[in-house]
Amino acid sequence: MFHSARNGGILNMFFIGALAAAGASTAAPTAAPVSVPDRGGVFFGSPERFNRYYTDSKYQPARILYVSPDGGGDGSADAPMHPDQAFSQVRAGEEIRFLDGHYQGCWELDGDSSGTYDHPVVIKAASAHVRIDCCNSRRKTCFNLEGADYVAIDGFTLNGGSYGVRAVGMAYAASGHQKGIAVLNNRIGNQYKDPIFSGQSDWMVVEGNTAFGAGRGDGHGIYLSNGGDWLIVRNNELYDNSSSDFQINADPISTCAEDNIPYDDPRCDGSALQGLGQGVTEFTLVENNYFHNSNTGPNLTSVRNSVFRNNIIGPYDRHGTSFWQETDNPRLGSSDNRIEHNLFIGANRRHVLQSINHSDRNHIRNNIFVGYSRSGDSVVANPASVLVEIDPDTVRQNVFSGNVYIGGVFSGFTPAEGELRLQRFDPAWFSRFPADGRGKAEDFRPGAGAPFVDKGRLLVTTPADREGRPRRNPVNPGPWEYSGKLQATVRE
Repeated sequence: MFHSARNGGILNMFFIGALAAAGASTAAPTAAPVSVPDRGGVFFGSPERFNRYYTDSKYQPARILYVSPDGGGDGSADAPMHPDQAFSQVRAGEEIRFLDGHYQGCWELDGDSSGTYDHPVVIKAASAHVRIDCCNSRRKTCFNLEGADYVAIDGFTLNGGSYGVRAVGMAYAASGHQKGIAVLNNRIGNQYKDPIFSGQSDWMVVEGNTAFGAGRGDGHGIYLSNGGDWLIVRNNELYDNSSSDFQINADPISTCAEDNIPYDDPRCDGSALQGLGQGVTEFTLVENNYFHNSNTGPNLTSVRNSVFRNNIIGPYDRHGTSFWQETDNPRLGSSDNRIEHNLFIGANRRHVLQSINHSDRNHIRNNIFVGYSRSGDSVVANPASVLVEIDPDTVRQNVFSGNVYIGGVFSGFTPAEGELRLQRFDPAWFSRFPADGRGKAEDFRPGAGAPFVDKGRLLVTTPADREGRPRRNPVNPGPWEYSGKLQATVRE
């Protein structure tokens, strides 16, 4: 049974009170904590509508259909059926359990085979020894969820095809969005397009996945598109993808223009709290991820009122993280977000973090920005890396505080008073800084002698580090509060 990876209860502090519907798209980021909700909790002030398999640790399916690569039985554990049989008959509240083996094929669920909020459909691997090679017909997708709601996919190795998991709604308007998809604990790679793709999908969770090798067809490890709202992306690792590792693109050029809705119409730029905002993605929690060694860093396009914390991001072949948009409507900028306690890494002259085209009023606090150069195993500060790039013509109200800047230069930006600026870089400031960027997330824990240790002020909005341990005041900038491994303390 999958249990949501709560951080020891530390992050289970709920956002109290909903954002006011009026002006929600232009207010500063909420000062209240946001966390992964338990069943029946709240998320960004709204009653949660996530998949029960994710939020309810006591959930049990009404029936389990066991399948095997050559199954032809009745679906019992002793006589498994073929997956084709199971997908043709599965109903809300039931689970398809894949027994160990190597499978070939693609399976689909649509609106007629959806789960519900109380009774999700679960597609689960019995162990880590379940591998599926995605087919090269139809959508070329191992699991295609087209208009299907409340489906969880847990624990698979998915290889090839165009997508590993594809989850899409049926219309750009909120009334046509898909709801309640959970993509959990999978290893997905070598797709021509994207390992994990969604469009018009609300209340979606992508957690605990490894996604790599996305090809030239699209090239994103995780791509969440077309104005989905209320999303969780956490504890994932993305690498070796041919385009942007992680992309959220609300895509108003499609979601609004194709429906003949002007960009400045509330149906395009309004609040999801009112069922509006087809051209915006709102209320997204992106935390504890490790994105690295791909062509391009995360693209956050028309993303508002969201939280990005405790992530390790970079290095990349081209550039790092971008908050931006594709229209000239200020309300469609990636604005009013909290960007806290991340580690942003750049190894060339391009930007490490960028905020342009009306992507304003973001709070960027207690992050570490590193610009470095490599010669073999030797690592030094890179004075030419653009650590932060701001468009001063349209971005004037971003708030920076408590950040650490190592090496590099700035474009359209000057660090705030009191922020730490370091011209020299010593890899010993981290526990095992990998020169090629291909280490483990734990390699980026702060070293005991790092000059940024205890240089920040505790934020109520990010009270725990990336492995769930409570932060202390003064606090370490970046995703790690402690340099050692998490260990239990036994008291007599």
